[in-house]
Amino acid sequence: MGVWVVFPAVCFASVVPAAPGRAGGKVATAGPVVAGDAVSEARRVEEALNGVKGLVASFTQTVESAGLPRPQVEKGTVYLLRPGRMRWEYDVPPGKLAIADGRRTYLYLPEERQVLVAPLDWQSARAGISILLDRVDLVGSFAVAWGPGPERGPRPLLLTPRAPRPEYESLLLATGPDRLVRSLTVVEPLGSRVTYRLERLRRVDTLADELFEFRPPAGIDVQEVGPH
Repeated sequence: MGVWVVFPAVCFASVVPAAPGRAGGKVATAGPVVAGDAVSEARRVEEALNGVKGLVASFTQTVESAGLPRPQVEKGTVYLLRPGRMRWEYDVPPGKLAIADGRRTYLYLPEERQVLVAPLDWQSARAGISILLDRVDLVGSFAVAWGPGPERGPRPLLLTPRAPRPEYESLLLATGPDRLVRSLTVVEPLGSRVTYRLERLRRVDTLADELFEFRPPAGIDVQEVGPH
């Protein structure tokens, strides 16, 4: 029995065992929630995100689940070109690759000699990370509050979908001084968490088309995922 990990631009990464004996998980907020201030901050973040054409950053992806003996940590470089194109190039584990080309998503798992392919529209509707793929309306799409954190100091935004989603319960979004995403945690209904941390982020106006093209190596099993 497993739950889908919400993976960059694709929701079908590795299958992580669900937390045993848990029917659901809630995100607890620490300290008073100042909803008005949180909404104002969300609008500033939204404006900053919608001004981005592209970016390049180092990332760390951490999966936490009661079904795992320890957190699963993966690292690499992400390339983003809006709308709809991303490339997550992994150094750990080496060779792993996730690409969204604007129409389809590809997840290459070299150790399994397998590529998982899905339509982008279906996947982006499910993935919490999809807020990076195109223009966002954070206040319109989410109930906004402050997430857990110190009473004095930076606190993440807690974003709960106004329309309930079976794939994730909420998002925790932390930003830098430029209001661009530095950390995004996807909280799943059974309590598992996937956190993406971005470092050495730089904005770009364009990136080479070749970054978002995927050609499966010879002898690799290609599997279509999702509706046909």
